[in-house]
Amino acid sequence: MTREHIGLLLALRLPFFAVITKIDLAPANVLQETVDGLCKLLKGRNVRKMPYLVKDAGGCLSCARQLAEGARLVPVFQVSNVNGENLDLLRLFLNALPARRDWVDKRNDRVEFCIDDAFNVPGVGVVVAGTVLKGSVRLTHGQGPVLLLGPDTTGQFKRVQVKGIHTKAVAVDEVRAGQSASFAVKVVDGNKTDRQLKRAHVRKGMVLLDPELKPRATRAFAAEVFVLHHPTTIKRGYQPVVHARTVRQVAAVQDMNVELLRSGTRARVRFRFQHYPEYLSPGTPIIFREGNTRGIGVVKRVLYDDVDVKPMQVKKEALEEAAPVVTPLGT
Repeated sequence: MTREHIGLLLALRLPFFAVITKIDLAPANVLQETVDGLCKLLKGRNVRKMPYLVKDAGGCLSCARQLAEGARLVPVFQVSNVNGENLDLLRLFLNALPARRDWVDKRNDRVEFCIDDAFNVPGVGVVVAGTVLKGSVRLTHGQGPVLLLGPDTTGQFKRVQVKGIHTKAVAVDEVRAGQSASFAVKVVDGNKTDRQLKRAHVRKGMVLLDPELKPRATRAFAAEVFVLHHPTTIKRGYQPVVHARTVRQVAAVQDMNVELLRSGTRARVRFRFQHYPEYLSPGTPIIFREGNTRGIGVVKRVLYDDVDVKPMQVKKEALEEAAPVVTPLGT
């Protein structure tokens, strides 16, 4: 799993660090073998990173600064959750890391809240948790804005009102783009039966949106994808699990602009969700997998059922990625 995660991070060109846990249980020789194996993996020809064992606060702050500047450095922490050894260094490092996105500009946009969990609180009702991707949500005299919750399994959105906001287990009056939060919501339209919102009605991948956006759910989308590794070839009809933010669903390859997809190739692919529609927007990064990760990509176009889509023009040869092909490490 560690090898697959590192391969995915390299393909996405994301900086990363490593944490070795349970050092209080591991014998000295086993711990040393683990550290040596990790360093060997990071220094290998497929990764080409420079591991650095963090031992003091000065090295911790230096690593945070260099990692933000795009250095090849990979800080390695050795911690114990039992006796707390080196946890202070890990907290210092996390607090010193700068944000990779500028959320200030997104706070003036229409509200977009991505749901990654939902639960029922006695006396409160349904509570949804996730991240505010755009805009801000504020309570005025104890009442929040009316937003659209969806899409459900039929692709419809419900009008709900925010009646409470918590972030980091603290009740607040406002949350903005870039913050994680949980909202207590209630349905505001329809008869008494329609206004009943249950935990089973909310699933991971749903969103809360400003009604002015007039959102629509979709079953199909086109994406620019890059295959990291696949033991054989990928053709039309292939059905991987597609992850797009919190969306997670099986999608079939309907069409593509190449005859076959192999490891290290890039192509335009049209996917179709197999169970129910989802809310997607152009520019959303995706990952598709079948057990292990098979490829990554970006949503280029959202295809609605009332849009006439022409077959893709097949290229004679797939475009090769300029960067080195990412294969399972150690194979």
